[in-house]
Amino acid sequence: MARLFDLIVMVDWSAASYPGPRTETADQIWIAWGSPQKRPSPCYCRTRHDAFGHLLGLLTECGGNALVGFDFPHSYPKGSGLGGGRKLAAHLASLIDDRPDNRNNRFEVARRLNRELGNPPGPFWMVPAKEADRTLPTKRPRLRGDHFDGADFGEYRTVDRFLRERREYPQSTWKLGGAGSVGSQTLLGLPVMHRLLTAPELAHRSHIWPFETNWDEWLDGIIHAEIWPSLRRFSPERQPHKIKDARQVAAVRDTLLEADRRGKLRGWFARPSRLSAVENLGCLAEEGWILGVQ
Repeated sequence: MARLFDLIVMVDWSAASYPGPRTETADQIWIAWGSPQKRPSPCYCRTRHDAFGHLLGLLTECGGNALVGFDFPHSYPKGSGLGGGRKLAAHLASLIDDRPDNRNNRFEVARRLNRELGNPPGPFWMVPAKEADRTLPTKRPRLRGDHFDGADFGEYRTVDRFLRERREYPQSTWKLGGAGSVGSQTLLGLPVMHRLLTAPELAHRSHIWPFETNWDEWLDGIIHAEIWPSLRRFSPERQPHKIKDARQVAAVRDTLLEADRRGKLRGWFARPSRLSAVENLGCLAEEGWILGVQ
C-alpha cells in the first residue's frame, strides 16, 4: 500500500510566559519531524513564535501530504458550547494575545470564558494564587456527578473517559497549571494552529482530523491531529535524546512513520469501533479524538 504522508511532524507544546533558555531544556517546545528518507533529531524552540516559523517552513516546503500532531486538546467537552476544531481555534485566536517573547493573556481569557460559560468559579481552574479570584480559582470547581455544579457539561471528553476507563489518565482540558496539565497549552496552541490553517501558502490544503476528514475518509493535504505522547503504544525509552519531551515526540514520529511504511496508518484515523452513533456525531461535531486511541 502507498504511504499516506510524505512528512510527519509531531509537536510537544509549551505555555511558558517567557522564552526558554538558550540551552536545550525540558518543558519547552520540541518538534520531531521525519519523512520516508530522513528522521532528524528533534528541534528545540525557545518561543511559540519561533515554533510557528519552523512549522510554517516545514509545511510550505512539503509539496505532498503531511501530518501535524500537537500534544494539546483540539476541543472541549460536549455541552460546553466551546466545541472544537477550526471554529474553536479561530475563536481563541481572536481572544489570545501571545507576544514574540511568550508574554500572553491566557489567564485573562480563561477568566472571560468562565464568565461566559455561566456559573463561575470554573470550569477553568488551577492558576497561580496571584492570578486567582472568585471567577478563576486555584482548586477544581465542585462537580455534581459527571458535570460541573450548575453546568450541562463535565470535566472530560468522550476520548478522555475512554482512556481513563482503561487506566490511562489524560489531564482535564480545563486545568491550566500543575504537573501534566494541558489547559494553558490549549489556549495558546490552538491560535497557532489557526495561523497554520489560514496561512496563504497552506490554507487550501489544510484540514483538522476528524472534524473535517470524516475520520479516515479524506486524508489528503495537510492533516492536523491531536496526539497524546503518553499513550502506552509509544516507546520513548528507546529514543537516545537526553530530554524526555524530545524522546516522546520522536517516539510518536517514529511509530507513525513505521505504521505508514507498513500500510497500517490509515487504521489509526478510522472511527473507533466502540463509538455509538450518538457519540460519533458528538466527536465529529464538537469533541474530536486523540490519534491512535482505538
